[in-house]
Amino acid sequence: MDRKIVIIGGVAAGATGAAKARRTSEDVQITMAEKGRYISFANCGLPYYTGGVIESRNSVLLHTKKTFGDRFNAEVLVNTEAVEIDPAKKTVVFRTPDGMTERPYDKLLIATGAKTFIPNIDGIDTVPYFTMRTVEDADGVKAFIENNKPKTALVIGAGFIGIEVAEAMLHCGIKPTVVEALPEVMPNFPKIVAMNLREKMIEEGCEVIVNTFVKKLEKTDNNISVELSDGRKLATDLVLMCTGVKPDVSLAVSAGVELGQRGGILTDERMLTNVADIYAAGDVVEKTNLITGKKMLLPLAGPANREGRTAGTNMAGGDMIFKGVIGSSVLGFQGFVMAQTGLTYEQALAEGFDADYVYTEDVNTSSYYPGHGYIFMMTVYDKKTGRLLGLSACGADGTEKRADEAAVAIYAGLSVYDLEHLEFCYAPPFASAKDNLNIAGFVASNNLRGIGYTVAPEFILEKMKKNEKPQLIDVRSSLEFKGPKLEGAINIFVNDVRKNTDKIDRSRPVYVYCAVGFRGYLAVRTLRNLGYEAYNITGGIEAYNRAARIA
Repeated sequence: MDRKIVIIGGVAAGATGAAKARRTSEDVQITMAEKGRYISFANCGLPYYTGGVIESRNSVLLHTKKTFGDRFNAEVLVNTEAVEIDPAKKTVVFRTPDGMTERPYDKLLIATGAKTFIPNIDGIDTVPYFTMRTVEDADGVKAFIENNKPKTALVIGAGFIGIEVAEAMLHCGIKPTVVEALPEVMPNFPKIVAMNLREKMIEEGCEVIVNTFVKKLEKTDNNISVELSDGRKLATDLVLMCTGVKPDVSLAVSAGVELGQRGGILTDERMLTNVADIYAAGDVVEKTNLITGKKMLLPLAGPANREGRTAGTNMAGGDMIFKGVIGSSVLGFQGFVMAQTGLTYEQALAEGFDADYVYTEDVNTSSYYPGHGYIFMMTVYDKKTGRLLGLSACGADGTEKRADEAAVAIYAGLSVYDLEHLEFCYAPPFASAKDNLNIAGFVASNNLRGIGYTVAPEFILEKMKKNEKPQLIDVRSSLEFKGPKLEGAINIFVNDVRKNTDKIDRSRPVYVYCAVGFRGYLAVRTLRNLGYEAYNITGGIEAYNRAARIA
């Protein structure tokens, strides 16, 4: 008798699980039930559809009930919500437009995903607001914009969805005000990286308010009144709730499925839960972090697809494992890119690593190629082993490429010494002969060898705050020196250091900087060879100014 596979939820994990189960075996019966109207859609593309970047609605609808059912010989149920799982009887009760129905299963996949976290805002239930999780959500926002012609929008939350929705509002000719309760936008990124995005958002016409939460919402005759935690009052025409998500686990819990400390479903490597024959995949489950070995939540489409693929294989009689995640992500805003993989410096310290970091900033193509931009990177590594732990970056096109390179290196367990030797594609329109990740490897490896002689800009900033008046040498050109500079610095061009040692006090440490670090490194090596205690400020004045702006 054919094995009966029932899948609760579609989209990334559920639909992928169903498709992989069918590719694994023709001798299974597959039923996939989705409580919404659409079983397979690109939810990550919804903000871009809302903003008109993706013009066709059909572009975000990957499969319909009919096309999926025909291709994978599966029974597809829409507008069908699972309300009860009975592990003893091995049945699922569904609520459908026509009433309740019960389905037996031999193998069950819970792919209920995550739901938007709605904060406790006074008056939230009395005003219209929108989330951005489903096609219906995007349709609702587009219809509201078309019918009401709003001029302003309040975006609550500055994570991935909040930033993408803010950009979509700009594309619709609507001025967004983004309010984030935490101290910086994209709070999962280091502040020194994320603050660049905030500045870009303001430059493009967004109002951005951080370290503040929405206290009260109230409908008025003409718009919605907003009261913030700092006492400020705003008015808006449209409210978009982008406050993050949490695993939708209520159905699983009622069936006796075990949760982890993060609030998601616990599974083994085969995506099997503690309840026999019940699997789980996607945003509803906790994942193993491959760097720390600990469980984490990571509501991203990539892991959800791979988990669904693993579960589908195993439910249909195959054998596959899901090893875990690193945490790779990317975000764009009006041409500005932020990307990250692995651990941040703070996370690495919290996990017990003897961590350090370097800042580097280099061009995204060859420096002589027209239209080049810059990529700022914070590379994190373990001082004991040199193991690469993480990378956070922002800047021009190609930023995501460097995060992808780092993700592969982290997965492979490579060290910063290995980064020096990795061979990447090179041609002037695409990269430099020494790739950005190579350069990060050079700087970090030199530090570990004891020949890098770097200090973080935060170290110098602290000295400046304490009025310690460190000895500072700016080795940029005299023209560059006319611009922003560190207080008290003297200007000696890098090529002229040897001829001007009389201007440097040999009895005191000397801290050298240039624009982004390379000329400072050259000058420091010269000074060290001449007997000076010299240090290069990693990332140069560009990194220093970033650190100063968030201090």
